[in-house]
Amino acid sequence: MNSGTIDPGLERMVLAVHRRNGGTLENVDARLRLLDPKLKIDSLDLAEIMVAIEREYGASPFDAAPPPRTWGDMSEWVVGRRKTR
Repeated sequence: MNSGTIDPGLERMVLAVHRRNGGTLENVDARLRLLDPKLKIDSLDLAEIMVAIEREYGASPFDAAPPPRTWGDMSEWVVGRRKTR
């Protein structure tokens, strides 16, 4: 999945925060780091997204080994977690 696109549900979450912070991106490049300045997401915003993911999937992506560094990594975790439900 790390081909430049991410899971649509995850992308909606990230873009909602991005736009709330004044961003204008239409999509999230999977290669971007979690706190890439292009996304206009700070550590508190990332925490908000992580809480939503933890609530939905019952686990934290940061407990994975290795932890996600990019939105593509995060997307792979989300898709994998969804398959195990």
